[in-house]
Amino acid sequence: MRFWAWLFPFLALLALAQDTATQERRVKDLEAQAARAKALEQEAQARIQKLNQELARLSKRVADLLQEKARLEKEIARLEAERSALRQEIARLEEAVRQTEARIAKLEEDLLALKERLASLMRSLHRERAGRYLPLLRAESFTDLAVRARWVGYISRQDTDLVRQLQATLKALSEERERLKLLLQNLSEKERALTETQRKLEAERRNLLATLAFLRKEEEGKKALLRDALSERQRLQNALAQLQARVLAERQRLLELRRQEEERRRQEEERRREEARRQEEARRQAALRPSPAPAQVVVPPPPLPATVGRLAFPVPGGRVAVPYGQEGPFQVIAGPSPGSPVQAAAEGYVAGILYLPNLGYTVMLVHTETLSTVYTNLQEPLVAEGQKVSRGQLLGYTGGGLLIRPEELEFRVAVRVGEETRFVDPSAYY
Repeated sequence: MRFWAWLFPFLALLALAQDTATQERRVKDLEAQAARAKALEQEAQARIQKLNQELARLSKRVADLLQEKARLEKEIARLEAERSALRQEIARLEEAVRQTEARIAKLEEDLLALKERLASLMRSLHRERAGRYLPLLRAESFTDLAVRARWVGYISRQDTDLVRQLQATLKALSEERERLKLLLQNLSEKERALTETQRKLEAERRNLLATLAFLRKEEEGKKALLRDALSERQRLQNALAQLQARVLAERQRLLELRRQEEERRRQEEERRREEARRQEEARRQAALRPSPAPAQVVVPPPPLPATVGRLAFPVPGGRVAVPYGQEGPFQVIAGPSPGSPVQAAAEGYVAGILYLPNLGYTVMLVHTETLSTVYTNLQEPLVAEGQKVSRGQLLGYTGGGLLIRPEELEFRVAVRVGEETRFVDPSAYY
């Protein structure tokens, strides 16, 4: 049992060293993932900053366009009011023109009537020129005659003055009509100019509204991208926080593994010093005894006990992939496929079962007081600790560890010669 008490701590220390190296690689991998996540988070932050700048630029442009739109709408409203006033003024002038033309038509009718009266009077005077004395004969007295002549002259002068007055009024009304027509034409041209200006402003306003719609659509797209970038940054920050927490936890675990490894090494060193002290004490005691010096220990590997015979190859159908001593004090045996069966090399009992995630299950068999075998990288074993096993009995299947190929088995043979226990090349015993 002292042999087993030495072998078990040795294997545990070996597994712990491998587990520490694996843990260091895991910490480095997590730190690299955290660095990548940090870089991605910084890239997302840069995208967010750029999107915020673009949104600020778009918002300023939209605000400027809204101000321009308000100015255009104010200008359009002013032009519309001015057009309305012009239309009212044009309507008023058109009404004044109609009234003036009506007055001119009325005066022309009156003038025509007066002209007819004057013509009739002139014809009458012409007919009566030959009988100019006829009224005198018809007059009852000289006074009556004078009155008749004066009245005829007065009527003629009155009609003539009225004609001249009507002609002057008609001329003034015609000039007023021309003035009104010119003013109406001027106002109409001004109204057409205002209409054209308003049309251009309306077209500019429509273009501005189209630009505003495009900018608002672009702004909505930028906001959607910003929301996605913020979500991505939040996801990256959460992932980074988780990675940092895992890195911290794995670092703590690595520190604990290193502490355990140092503690195991310290204990192993103390055990070796104690063993060396006992050996030194034994040599001193042997030197004090008057007996001949002991014979040399047999050169390894020593022969197997007769009760054991040759060892069975632990993986049926397998082959030696890595010879003993090339990667460590063990032999790597490759099975036919992942999950290859592993059998006991000789009759014995299960002295211990050890599980490490990186190495899988390790089953240790004790065959005699001086011979043991160790099987590493098993899945859950098919035997129990303390169970007696026979030669060729199935112990389990390969593929239980993370650092060893799923079809491989690490096989060790430990022998004890005198006070020394050590691993030897298994190929000497097949």
